[in-house]
Amino acid sequence: MQPLSELTKALHCPKADGHDAHSPPLWMTSAYDFDSAEQASDRFNNISPGNVYSRFTNPSVNDFERRLAIMEAAETAVATASGMAAYLALAMALLRQGDHLLLGAGMFGSTTHLFRQYFGQFGVDCETVSITNTGLWAQAIRPETRMLILETPGNPTMEVADIRALANLAETHGILLVVDNTILSPVCQQPLKHGAHLVVQSAGKFIDGQGRCVGGAIAGAEPLIAPIRMVLRSAGMCMSPFNAWMLAASLETLNARMRLHEANARLIAQWLARHRAVDSVYYTGLPNRPDESLISRQQSGHGALLSFDLKGGQAAAWSFINALGLVSRCTNIGDARTMVTHPWSTTHCRYSPAEKSAAGIGPGLVRLSVGLEEPADIMADLDQALHHARRRERITA
Repeated sequence: MQPLSELTKALHCPKADGHDAHSPPLWMTSAYDFDSAEQASDRFNNISPGNVYSRFTNPSVNDFERRLAIMEAAETAVATASGMAAYLALAMALLRQGDHLLLGAGMFGSTTHLFRQYFGQFGVDCETVSITNTGLWAQAIRPETRMLILETPGNPTMEVADIRALANLAETHGILLVVDNTILSPVCQQPLKHGAHLVVQSAGKFIDGQGRCVGGAIAGAEPLIAPIRMVLRSAGMCMSPFNAWMLAASLETLNARMRLHEANARLIAQWLARHRAVDSVYYTGLPNRPDESLISRQQSGHGALLSFDLKGGQAAAWSFINALGLVSRCTNIGDARTMVTHPWSTTHCRYSPAEKSAAGIGPGLVRLSVGLEEPADIMADLDQALHHARRRERITA
């Protein structure tokens, strides 16, 4: 029999604790009974495996972690309360006072703010670097650099980093490469196969797929995940059993959903590229990109996220967004419904204007998370809103 793919392995992953329910049950409990005082002591002291307390051991959470680890081609994974909680646990476990880390420019504003502001208070120095220039990363590394963190493709500019080149750089300097894989999910990209040490997921995005909950996860080798798991044991930024149960079930349909998201997004990106109200469209599935060969090497798909520049700047972008009828004005991504946001004034508002511009985020940039609707319906709504924005631009000119 030929080896199974990661997707199939995750679908047929044995249920937690070997229970025989065809669909994994929801384990809603805070604590567990022990057979004896000796068993309780052995579990608390990590002498024998088993459930201890749901803050750090729960069958529903464990089921989600094991399925995600398989899909990310990882040895193991740990789930957290949110994507931001994943970064918090990662930093608490693996960074120390005096450490330096490099962040990909243009990352989600809260991620950069967490490292700059809050970990900066505790003596961790953070610097941002363009994700497309590996040479700049090499120049920015110091003796005290401990970690490189980036997301690729970048959100919202859809710039692509060379994971393998950055992994080689990290290996040379004995530091960790952490890749946020939220935008593409393990269906369209597996960064660990290209040399990344850890992969971060904001699981309430495409993994959930319906905007029902928040959650996060970190996948990688056991020696790196173990200290993160111990942080959760003490600090408690754990995933709830209910969210884990929903997310584990969502993993079963992730492949099908991502393929439909991509088919819709590709049609819409091509249509937008021809629209006279649009200056530029950013999507890794469009042809003739200068990084096309890199994309084909490390991505197996292109996902649902795209962005485009509107003629007329912020006024045109806001006019367009306000005129939409079907598309939701929502700063999330990865929902079954198409969503739009204005990164300059929302998700990346904590960056200075110079930083936003340097990262390719202008006041006329609009981000679209393409959903599962009929693409013709999405395009009809986009078209009427674009015409509205153009009319407003002509009136105010």
